[in-house]
Amino acid sequence: MLKCSICHEHLPLRSNRAVRDEYDRQSRYLQAPAPVGPSCREPTCKNFGIPVPESEGAYIRFGQTTAGSQRYRCKACGCTFADEPTSVTARQRKPHKNRDIFMLIVNQVAITRILETADIGVDTFYRKLRFIHEQCQAFAGHRERRLWEGRIQLPVMSLSIDRQHYIVNWAKRTDRRTVQLNAIGTADIRTGYVFGMTLNYDSSTIGTDVEADAAAVGDNLLPGAFRKWARVWLQEDYREAIAESVKRKKARDDAREKAGATVRDKMDLDVGLEYIDALSRDDIERSDMKDASIGLPKFGVQVHEQYVMQGHFMLLEKLVRTAPAVRLYMDQDSGFRAAALTAFGQRIKARVADVFYVKVEKAATAYEKKAAVAEAQRALEEFMSSSGISDRDRALIELMKLEIAASSKFTRWSDRWARHPAPIASEPDKRICWLTDMGGHTPDEQARLMLKATLHPIDKFFMQTRRRVRLAERPLQAARREGIRWNGYGAYNPEVLQRCLEIYRTYYNFCLRGKDKKTPAMRLGLAKTAIDPHTILHYR
Repeated sequence: MLKCSICHEHLPLRSNRAVRDEYDRQSRYLQAPAPVGPSCREPTCKNFGIPVPESEGAYIRFGQTTAGSQRYRCKACGCTFADEPTSVTARQRKPHKNRDIFMLIVNQVAITRILETADIGVDTFYRKLRFIHEQCQAFAGHRERRLWEGRIQLPVMSLSIDRQHYIVNWAKRTDRRTVQLNAIGTADIRTGYVFGMTLNYDSSTIGTDVEADAAAVGDNLLPGAFRKWARVWLQEDYREAIAESVKRKKARDDAREKAGATVRDKMDLDVGLEYIDALSRDDIERSDMKDASIGLPKFGVQVHEQYVMQGHFMLLEKLVRTAPAVRLYMDQDSGFRAAALTAFGQRIKARVADVFYVKVEKAATAYEKKAAVAEAQRALEEFMSSSGISDRDRALIELMKLEIAASSKFTRWSDRWARHPAPIASEPDKRICWLTDMGGHTPDEQARLMLKATLHPIDKFFMQTRRRVRLAERPLQAARREGIRWNGYGAYNPEVLQRCLEIYRTYYNFCLRGKDKKTPAMRLGLAKTAIDPHTILHYR
């Protein structure tokens, strides 16, 4: 642990190398591809890897291919090679099916139905899925690179941050544990643009190789932050997490029983239970829970969520660095808190960044949501009548100031949670906690920032992801076997789910119009018009 010499707070250590590796993984699509020309492909040749423009006469022209590309011959070894094709689909036999498959993927069509509709085989589908994903990542990276390099001046950014859980089906009948993966997303409240759909999964690393190397270097004998493989879940980590989950569940159950009539309402209880759970963990920033029904992926590796959060917020800070001020509205999670304060620390000290927890009631019925909004409207009208304030916005500010003054304190950090006086139907009951210094703002500014608090933009994106990506649907509970969950149309390989989620983020940002006939990218300034999927598929 680290200990602050000023406030004496303790915090867990992190591996800087693992944080950097995770940041590099998440930002890989933003890296500009190095210009590589045609070159000799014989590894033993002295001209191997030297492009034609830099070869100084090492190659000669040698006719053309059947597709019309220029062919060359190496003078040293006689190897022949050709220019890259002028089209990204030049080597595909059925490029005309790409757009249809793209649209079927983002419109909740199961893979088996895509094969039937597009009249293709399984191998063809997965090749095209890989191609569509690569094109979406390349196109999004090209547009977002302007943000990453600071070439677009952004306005004040208000961002909502949350995560969503996904279940991947078991791959072996003898081991019927599903794999739970979590995706972190950030959406701009004004434009709806989604920055990142970061799944805690790395397909480029082989789990069995990691386990073997970790055993060879003695990773299991070291604290997490000092390991070579600190970033990924090992089997030993999994066993420890199962044991810890028993303690965490007991702490929550005991706290719920003791609460009783002392708790103001359900939302205050939910907020308090999150703190109880955080304080019962060995690592306060590790919120994901394992149990006997959840396993690790058979393909690739699962990444520790605290490192995913650190990488996500570091990337987010760089993408919005030209904004004069940033407001972060996050779901209540101690990992989010640590990652946000780390990545935006300098801006917070300069008082141009503020961080908030937001807790909303998501389990309410449609009737309860409607009743909560109506009750809040009645309370606002009564306040306006009694106070003599005729302007609704002014009345909300005054109400919010009263709620801040009456806010509840939680834990030794004295986190103050205030009730939002104007809930919306998707967030019928809402609490907000200001995690950074409020002293740099006037009372009116404090109230305005609290009134803006919402998770709706990112929750809307997550909801549409469930509705439009068949692999992201919630699994069904087996009727005969308690705890067993299965998705008939779900993925067996997490990489397939990861590709589909990232494809949909590109489609949502650049192709999907809202009621104002604009896409999120158009509102943010990354596009002048809605992008047709055909343009993305032929981007080079």
